[in-house]
Amino acid sequence: MSIPRAIGHRLALAALLMLALSLSVRGDELADFHAAVEQATAEYHVAMATLETRSQEETAAAVQRFRQSWQAINERFTKNRPARFADDETYPTMFMLVDTQLVGVLLVIEMGNRDAARSGFAPIEKTLARLSERSAAPLP
Repeated sequence: MSIPRAIGHRLALAALLMLALSLSVRGDELADFHAAVEQATAEYHVAMATLETRSQEETAAAVQRFRQSWQAINERFTKNRPARFADDETYPTMFMLVDTQLVGVLLVIEMGNRDAARSGFAPIEKTLARLSERSAAPLP
């Protein structure tokens, strides 16, 4: 085998290795995204339970913790979104819409209106469920 041909084979092998590694990293990004969504979902459920059973202050703190989880997903995955969301035109605006809903929920909690807070907070669960479903690893 000639030297140029041997170099060509090695370059092709290196390119295949890089492709395999990049696909592995993308899979890890999706798994990380899914884990972050599951963590935010857990925070959501804690906040919803707190809304039903605790004081205004405790509820506001729980919703604020959920909001921080949501914002962490936004900060980490908006610019480098997982491949499954690459063509989703609503992806970036979804983060803004949910955050806006959370500001409204925090305002009505401050006003002491539990029913309005519940009504504003409940729809977010559907968004979390959709994200979780779309980011879950496919079944074998």
